[in-house]
Amino acid sequence: MVAVRDPSSVSGQFVDAIRASYRRKLATALFVVLLISAAAAAGLYVQSGAVLGESVERSMTTAATAEANELTEWTGQNRLIARLLSEHPVHGTDDARVRAYLRTQRADREETRIIDAYVLDRRNQTVETSARRSLEGTRVADLPWEERFAFRNFDDVRMTNPYETGNGSVAVGFITPIRAKPGHLLVVTVDAAGLFDRFEHPVDGGFTRVVDSNGTVVLADDPSAALEQYHDGPLRAPVVSSGLRGESGFTDSPRYGTDDGTAYVAAYAPVEGTDWVVVEHAPTASAYAVVDRIRGWIFVIGLVASVGLVAVVAVLGADVTGALSALSRRAERLAAGEYDVEFDTDRPDEFGDLNRTLATTRDTLSRRIAELNETKAALETSNVALEERSTMVSVLNRVLRHNVRNDVNIIAGRASLAAERTDDGAVREELDLIRETALDLAAISDRTRRIANLLAEDHAELRPITLGEELPASLDGIGSTDDDEPTVTVDVDPGAVAEGPATLPLAVADVVEEILEHNDEAVRIEVTATRDPDDGTVVLRIDDDGDGLPALDVQAVGQGEETPLQHGKGLAVWCLEWAVNTVDGDLRLDTDRATVEVRLPAP
Repeated sequence: MVAVRDPSSVSGQFVDAIRASYRRKLATALFVVLLISAAAAAGLYVQSGAVLGESVERSMTTAATAEANELTEWTGQNRLIARLLSEHPVHGTDDARVRAYLRTQRADREETRIIDAYVLDRRNQTVETSARRSLEGTRVADLPWEERFAFRNFDDVRMTNPYETGNGSVAVGFITPIRAKPGHLLVVTVDAAGLFDRFEHPVDGGFTRVVDSNGTVVLADDPSAALEQYHDGPLRAPVVSSGLRGESGFTDSPRYGTDDGTAYVAAYAPVEGTDWVVVEHAPTASAYAVVDRIRGWIFVIGLVASVGLVAVVAVLGADVTGALSALSRRAERLAAGEYDVEFDTDRPDEFGDLNRTLATTRDTLSRRIAELNETKAALETSNVALEERSTMVSVLNRVLRHNVRNDVNIIAGRASLAAERTDDGAVREELDLIRETALDLAAISDRTRRIANLLAEDHAELRPITLGEELPASLDGIGSTDDDEPTVTVDVDPGAVAEGPATLPLAVADVVEEILEHNDEAVRIEVTATRDPDDGTVVLRIDDDGDGLPALDVQAVGQGEETPLQHGKGLAVWCLEWAVNTVDGDLRLDTDRATVEVRLPAP
């Protein structure tokens, strides 16, 4: 007959063994506390990693989307330039005039770098006229790009795949029909090598690749990686496939290998109007460096807590019931997160040692948790600042892309064409007024771009500015008249050296120019810069004998935002305000005395 053992008797024996020894009771209680602390540490370990990991993914996806928007704007701008050049009436004249016009456009275009411009004859498939005369007569098949000539209408612009030029740069061609010359095409090749100079990587060691639907790296911030395959596999990389479907996102396992075997994470976003996908890469170790550091601190805290609890078991006696009960209650409160528990550290015996050990553990936990909270607060503040900068840059980019740059190019181009085609003097004056207004909008666009550059990290870096050298250079040519007396005078103390961003002198020049534009009559403006002997700051003043700045601009900057009821006409004051704020300077605007005063710290 087989005897069956009652499980309840085993558990009973275990309970009796614990009851027989106060040390075992304490050990059991402290073991439970240790499990609770370990669970709390594990939960904090997982939660902090998830929160910080999401922050890395969000910042990288935002950077990839911003780069894709920049490329969308760049391609759209160059398509518009190709259309404007093809619509010029010079195409109905002889080859010499066309050649001279293309050379002028190649040399004078400031918004983009044109490498070459030439006219193709579709009938005999040769270059008919070119800004570079040696290219004339070249067959289309011998050109360094391939493109099917399939256009929907005269306004259609096709874009070639990027190709390498003779000097090692990467170029993209924009092809469009010439309305005034049927059977002919205008090709404008644009340098794409400098596209990535304005891109920012949110993680140290990051890099960008722009991949097309064939899996080829068409553009890259590393020239040696351009026009190479993104990866060697037979299938298209998943991030490229997702981007071509119009999706943007993040992956921790991109199919992009390097010779050193480094692991990468990547974010991707599509470029509208093309078959390109921007892929922003970052080393996994750099991307999650903060996560690993926080988790390391959590491990240390858990280890310290564990060592402290084990020490408690080793030093406590087993013969004082009251002391053990009191100590057990205090330990439970500590495990529950009550870090204001008071321990009897004045006892001279073993219980005093145990109380002092737990008090040390409590203080260590409090300090570590306080450090974690400070680190978390610093990370949240950094994320807020990054999101605010990203939002402002995004807003400025949208203003430039949709409200200013494209419309200005169209208005100015069309007005110039119309003025050349009419013989009516009154109509021509109206068209000139339209063109001047468009150029004013272009000036606003340039100031807006300057603000965007000010917000970018590479332009926001502070440096010593010698005002005696840089202010006259930035004000040169502003308000010049035919008489001998200058409109703008500059008087700078030789010791006036201030700390600020590189765009500060240009921001001062913009304000001076806006004062001249605001005053209908001729005014005299004096720009002075001295060093305050009391606090060492540099005081820069702009005085004029007219009406000063527009009141609406002053009120808008004073309120900190543009509103429908308080809308400034220009951006000069905003640009100066932001430049001063980067060094915690002080900007004071006095509309009654038409005075602008700026206080800047010394280096």
